[in-house]
Amino acid sequence: MPLTNKDPSGPVVIISKDIVFAFPFGIAYLAGYLREKGEDVRVLFKPNVEAFYKSFVKEIIALKPLVVGFGSLYPDLYEVKKLIKLLDQSCRTFPIVIGGQMVSPTPEFAVEITGADYGVIGEGEIIFHDLVTSLRQKRDTGNIRGLAIRDGKEVRLTGQGDYIKDMSQLPPIPYDLFPSEKWLNIGKFYARYGVPHWRYNDRVVSIHGGRGCPYNCNFCYHHSKPRYRPITDMMTEANELIDRYDANMLYFGDDLVLANPNRAAELTEAIAQLDRPIEYSVSCRFDILSRMDDALLREMKRTGCRIMGLGIESGSQRILDIMNKRITVEQIKDGLRRLKNVGILPTVSIMVGQLSETEEDVNKSMSLLLETVRNDKRIQYAFTITTPFPGSDLYDAAFKKGILKKHSDFYDRFSPSTQMSGLSVNLSDMDDKTVIEMRQKLEAAFYEEILKLRGKKVMIIEAWRNDLAGIDSRLRGIYLIRLPKVIREMVLRPHEWVYDFIQSFLDRWRLRMLGIG
Repeated sequence: MPLTNKDPSGPVVIISKDIVFAFPFGIAYLAGYLREKGEDVRVLFKPNVEAFYKSFVKEIIALKPLVVGFGSLYPDLYEVKKLIKLLDQSCRTFPIVIGGQMVSPTPEFAVEITGADYGVIGEGEIIFHDLVTSLRQKRDTGNIRGLAIRDGKEVRLTGQGDYIKDMSQLPPIPYDLFPSEKWLNIGKFYARYGVPHWRYNDRVVSIHGGRGCPYNCNFCYHHSKPRYRPITDMMTEANELIDRYDANMLYFGDDLVLANPNRAAELTEAIAQLDRPIEYSVSCRFDILSRMDDALLREMKRTGCRIMGLGIESGSQRILDIMNKRITVEQIKDGLRRLKNVGILPTVSIMVGQLSETEEDVNKSMSLLLETVRNDKRIQYAFTITTPFPGSDLYDAAFKKGILKKHSDFYDRFSPSTQMSGLSVNLSDMDDKTVIEMRQKLEAAFYEEILKLRGKKVMIIEAWRNDLAGIDSRLRGIYLIRLPKVIREMVLRPHEWVYDFIQSFLDRWRLRMLGIG
């Protein structure tokens, strides 16, 4: 039987990754749902440095929780395993639950490898609340659907669990559990990266658009059908958050926010009706962009659309078809040209090492890269190596090819430190060395090109910004943390004022040189 807490009066503790640049909606809605049901919920943020794990474990133990929950993406399995081991060594008296994408595709394996007591399969609000209620009332948890339950050395599944079907019924997010200094100032995070899209003083609030996905790219994992939040709900939330946090920008990070041209037009009209002018960033697909007319794009720009994130993934039509991306190379070129014409800044991505990909295919990606960068020096590329995460079609292909024979094979191959810039499973028609070199060649070509196009002065400023951010990070993480709290706060105030002043000045300087207002 899984571990149960003899004292059912403790709080529910949920562990989140430390927030770097994206608000953790999964954890936030989970906490909001539990709070709405009357539960005492605490959210703790996992340290980024393993050296602090032992003190973090002491903090968890001291709360005497009813249950502790971890949930995130696949790479977090490794850190969660380490933390659970430390909690076991501290003789924990409470059960541990894991959930999210790191669990749902391979729940038995995830529970087994981490040492957790329970795994939540699929969306967690209803399932986790049912589990918490049973633990609180000391009832049998075996009848709760949607769980993977450790039973001795075995892990058993309880079937399909329930989930929130109507997105208007999502609980309010308890923002008091997520300190704004961790997620509001996204611009400060991007000071480490030479991107023209974000500004140092940006105060950004994220707005959630929906769940699930109607598409089936072979490298993606989706476990539910698409459901959309009403735009009226999104804008009510936006008005409240803009006012509460004096924000200057909205971030719509999910694919569904511009699911079709009609929804894009409705969102644009609603943003225009907000209580005060705002800029915003959206995610989109090139096939959807191709169905949005120029008048709509101009209206998006007029209402404050600064950034559009899109996935190119390859410049080879053969590979795009294998991915099941349902876009064409010509749609990519035309879409980026149209965004430049209206002044919306694109962020895009390319991967190397797709199923059966050859050097010839990667060279087509190189040609597309150079053509689009030369057309718009303000475009920003990201580069990854294809990674067949559990639940994706590529993961199944790796098993069919015999590259993987059990789930632990991928777990042992994947590197949580290099993640998608490293090679875990090679499904291409290139050898391992070539895949790695081709990704590096694409990245090097991009930075070489933007050095010429953006100019050495801009790149020098970006280097200064990065260096300053590095000094600030080391000062905080190595030196100031050792000082007594009172002295640390006295030193931090003037340091932060000087640091922010210099970064803001450099930020305005480089944007002016790039022709971005």
